[in-house]
Amino acid sequence: MKDNTFEKIAEHFAVSGQEIRLLLKDAEKISFTPKDIVVHEREINSNLYFITQGVWRAYTFKDGVEMTLWFVSEGEMALSVWGYTSNLPSHLTLEVVTDSEAYCLSRSKLEQLFQSSISLANLGRKILENFMLEIEVAWLDSYNRTALERYVTLLEKQPEIIRAVPLKYIASYLGITAQSLSRIRNRLAGLSRHI
Repeated sequence: MKDNTFEKIAEHFAVSGQEIRLLLKDAEKISFTPKDIVVHEREINSNLYFITQGVWRAYTFKDGVEMTLWFVSEGEMALSVWGYTSNLPSHLTLEVVTDSEAYCLSRSKLEQLFQSSISLANLGRKILENFMLEIEVAWLDSYNRTALERYVTLLEKQPEIIRAVPLKYIASYLGITAQSLSRIRNRLAGLSRHI
């Protein structure tokens, strides 16, 4: 893994690059192509993935309509919470959107690492706490912000998502139609021309 990728993961989870190197030294590196399904809804997957390249999305269906719940990209982590914590089937599908690479750690390998070192166990705790915080922030954003505000946040914090992900997935994530997203984008483009 490139040094800057270690640093990006470390920065994202507020830990040191050395800790991330130690955690991922025996992880399996896997390449993915667009449309690969990493986690299938209603199947058990207890692996933890650190994305080193590319973009993934999590989705489910509501009233027969596909709903994108979240995106992950370089430096971030993805997992099925149900599979990882309880060895239960996932309630969502995790799909690869762009050519990607990730480091995969099985739950059993993580448990071995955590038992081998208190510092690795504390690192795992920090990473999972950060992940839970991100989930709660995302939930609050989805309830407290308009689609325009959420789009602007995505544009500011994860511009790679805007560049790499088909607009239909972004519209689904925002809970709006592709036409409404087009209006938001046109409005923002008009505002930037007047600045």
